[in-house]
This record gives sequence, structure tokens and C-alpha cells, in this order.
Amino acid sequence: MELEQFVNESEAVVKARWCTDFGRFGKRWQPLAAMKHRPHMSFTRVSVALLAATLCWTVSAQSAVPAAPAAISVSSTLRPALAQVGQSLSGISIRRWKAPNEVKSAADQDVASIQRDLSGTLATLMDQADAAPGSVPAAFAVYRNVDALYDTLLRVVLTANLAAPDNEVNTLQAALSSLESARGTLGDSILNASQAQTAELVRIRTVLARAAVVQKAPATTTVVDDGPATSTSKSKHTTKKPTSKPANSSNGSSTPQ
Repeated sequence: MELEQFVNESEAVVKARWCTDFGRFGKRWQPLAAMKHRPHMSFTRVSVALLAATLCWTVSAQSAVPAAPAAISVSSTLRPALAQVGQSLSGISIRRWKAPNEVKSAADQDVASIQRDLSGTLATLMDQADAAPGSVPAAFAVYRNVDALYDTLLRVVLTANLAAPDNEVNTLQAALSSLESARGTLGDSILNASQAQTAELVRIRTVLARAAVVQKAPATTTVVDDGPATSTSKSKHTTKKPTSKPANSSNGSSTPQ
């Protein structure tokens, strides 16, 4: 293989190789013009591709259907325990307890307060929580009411331990333990739902913040320098011819005689 020199259009001398190939390319290869390496072109294309991918990801994230809120099982957690509490209060007879009348009157008032709450305020709050299974405030309102009910039932149980028969004490103790377990389960459900919703809120805010940054980013224009531009227009030089002064007319001149 012999090396020869060729001159390209920009008058730069490059080396090419003559190759003898009798295949489908003919007898000889034609020397290829030297290609200029333009790394900025690749960088520009990669930047545009990344920007397009970011925009597509942002739009898809914004148009995605939001995840369903974490459900809080209020009714399924509390209703068995509350039913047991109501049955235990219906099966006791405070007037037969061996205690002063003031103590029995206070216990009777506590039992009446619990029964009114079970059929009134607490029942309404539970219906509201069931209508909004993902609402933390609705579930917390039920939890706060159950917490107050637990304290009232605890006073009744403590009085029964001192004055009530053993069978009534055992029934009230079992109802109190069931209500305590249900209250703890409901509190854990509220905490887990609150943490899940907070994490989802943080994720949504992060996506919106990134989308705002992408939308506010100014568009950049990259100028590709392919070499000196060749000018095809030729400048025209105009030269002014000197104006000739007219010759003096003979008619206006006088000759002495």
C-alpha cells in the first residue's frame, strides 16, 4: 500500500491511502476528506436529551394519579371492644355493691355517662371516621373520645374491685382490657397513616419544586463553529473618473490687433 498526498478544499495537505479493491467499490477507493472532530456537538445532543427526559418525567409525575390515602380501620378495631363494654355495664347492679351511697352514686353516674357516649357522641364520631377512612383528624377525634371513655371505665372498675361481686369485677376487667387493646391498635393505625401521608406530601412537594426549577431554567443556545465562513459576495470597488473642465470658448476671448 502506497501513501500519497492529496489537497482538500481548504488547501490543507492530508495523507490518504490508495487501496486496491476489485470488489463492488471498483478498482480504487477515493480518498475521504478529513473529518473534523466536534465534541461540543455530542455534548449538546446529550444535554438536549437529558432536558427532554427530565421534562417528560416531570409531566408524567404531575399527571400521575395520586396514591390513595392510608385507610384507618376505626370500626373494625373498636366495635368489638365497645360492644363488650356495653354488655359488661348492662350486667352489673351497682345498688348491691358494698360501698357508701356516695361511692355508688358516683359509679352509677359514670356508667350512665359511658352508655350515653356509646350510643351518642362516640357513635357519631365513628360514623364520620368510617365515611372518611383516610382522614387522620376524623380518626383522632374517635381516639380522643375513646381515651376519655377509658378513664371513666377505669374509675368504675376500681370501685368494683372494692365493692362489687367477683363475677361483675371479672366482667368489667375483661371489658377494660379489651378497650385498652383496641385503643392502642387505633393509636398505632393513626400514627402509621400520619407518617405515610407526611411522606407522600414531602414527595409531592419535591416533584413540584423540581418541575418549577425546570420550567424557570432559561433556554440556552449553543453556537457550533464549523470553521471560517466563506464569503461568496465580492466587494465592488467603484472608481470615480475625474471630471474634465470645459475648454474656454473662443467666442468670449478678444485678440488685440
